Amino acid sequence: MMKASSLSPGARTQHVFGLVAIIWFKSAVSAAGEALELQTIPGVVAQCGDNVTLTCDASSLLLSDIRSFNWVGRNKSLCKHDDEHDPEVLCESTAETTHHKLTLTLINVMPVHQGKYLCKLSSKIGVKYTSSFVKVQDCFGGSDSSRNESHAVCWFNGVYPSGTVHWFQGNANSTESASTQEVEDQHGQYNIISTINVKKNLPYNCSLWIPGASKYLVTLVIQPSAVKVKASGSTQIKLQWICMMMEIMMVKFIM
Repeated sequence: MMKASSLSPGARTQHVFGLVAIIWFKSAVSAAGEALELQTIPGVVAQCGDNVTLTCDASSLLLSDIRSFNWVGRNKSLCKHDDEHDPEVLCESTAETTHHKLTLTLINVMPVHQGKYLCKLSSKIGVKYTSSFVKVQDCFGGSDSSRNESHAVCWFNGVYPSGTVHWFQGNANSTESASTQEVEDQHGQYNIISTINVKKNLPYNCSLWIPGASKYLVTLVIQPSAVKVKASGSTQIKLQWICMMMEIMMVKFIM
């Protein structure tokens, strides 16, 4: 019959000290991780063309303990503490003894820049991260209108978020009889054109409604008299754009 082996007093003491050391080490690492603070602004609201600055502050950590410290957005690394950064943004890194700041500046913000930006810090004691959300709203590039004996047209460019066009003749809502088309550009903004048959010799109101904001962004008053515009400069570009949009609308109508 075999007897269960038992540890000698010295071995038992050494074993206990080993367990205590392991527990102490885990506690120390956990405490250090909890002491590490990473802070940034939760959200920023901007208009098209703004420069947006996101700052991430890390404290209670020596520079030698940092493995990587960066801003991530749009599925790529944008800004790193070692001065490597995306050419489309500005990146600045400052460091003191136990305080480090990483600043990301988005230049000429457009709707395509909207989304979550992650500040991530990897160190010898673990990984920590926080995020900021950039929201883009109230973008508007410009508007214009024209009218002849049978039709009235109004157009809006550089719009975000997307809107709908409402037509009014006096107090009567004529939106259902209008034809509206929008095209999204490479920046995420919308160009919108709307056409309506003119039946009476009265002024029409053409209003851009933004459902997401529950408000009218701009209203154009289109008078009965037709205005002849010389096609030159920016007007020439506008007319070319209108022709392109009208072709798109005709194709969709035929299909």
